[in-house]
Amino acid sequence: MLKARVNHETWLVQQPHHAQVSGFLAAHWGGPNGFVRPGFEPGATNPVKWRDEIILGIAEHDNGWWETEAMPLFSPVDGLPVGVGEAAPPTRENEMSAWHSGGFDRWLVGINRLATHHPYAALITSMHAYWLYAVAFDDLHAGDIEHRRHFVFGPPDIARGLISDECKARAFLSELGDTQTRLIARLARDKVFARAIEPRHLDTHARLLQLFDAMSLYLALNDLDDHELPHVPRASWSDRVSIRWTRVDERTIGLDPYPFDTPELTVQMPARIVADETSNESADTAPLARFHAAPMTSLRFRFIPTTG
Repeated sequence: MLKARVNHETWLVQQPHHAQVSGFLAAHWGGPNGFVRPGFEPGATNPVKWRDEIILGIAEHDNGWWETEAMPLFSPVDGLPVGVGEAAPPTRENEMSAWHSGGFDRWLVGINRLATHHPYAALITSMHAYWLYAVAFDDLHAGDIEHRRHFVFGPPDIARGLISDECKARAFLSELGDTQTRLIARLARDKVFARAIEPRHLDTHARLLQLFDAMSLYLALNDLDDHELPHVPRASWSDRVSIRWTRVDERTIGLDPYPFDTPELTVQMPARIVADETSNESADTAPLARFHAAPMTSLRFRFIPTTG
């Protein structure tokens, strides 16, 4: 669950919904300022099918969270679902602890679901999961990994903070490595996707997943800061740029350079909105009922081009 306090209410965004917004952004990527649609990079052998698979992987990269989100843990403080990163004692009520010390299975559930019929989508999702944690281990990467770091979770102090149990994290990364080896071998025999596993393509698509994940997280968590988004593939892996993310107002974001296929792009984030007077009810009073009684709505945001 993604949880944000905004004015006198709480936004609750389920992680699979946030991921689908990532897919929406991916589906509108490309057009102005030299940005190409995902999968349409030079050398792509079947760009239409590549694009479909890439967008699916981006839109469904958190589908392993559906079971968890269906029966969330609740905070004893406000009676609402506990959000990722929410301050809490180091117990099972702390969603972040569950995520980084015992929740690796959620990634595996989602990757395995995709792998049955969409191995390339599964592959880029597995790479997304891998690099969330691998950047924290010096022996698992070369020295220069700035292009591998997640825009939100990649800074060294945050990346290390995601791991509370090194042995479990290493075992998870090893399992992901085996999964990737199997998926790559399978894709190498596929006439449509054999070229997609070349590093210049695969790295591009994995980086785009990181980007759209971060952009959607900024919206869901009501991040009002400005950001520099580095190493963004524009036309190819060898053509990477930085995008400046600037908050124009609470619901408008300026991007420079602007990468989407419409002059302005309106985004709707599915969310439950809980007013303070509702969230302050007794935490032990029907928490699931209170959660589902909160209206499901759409948080509307707008991307516009900016310069300078």
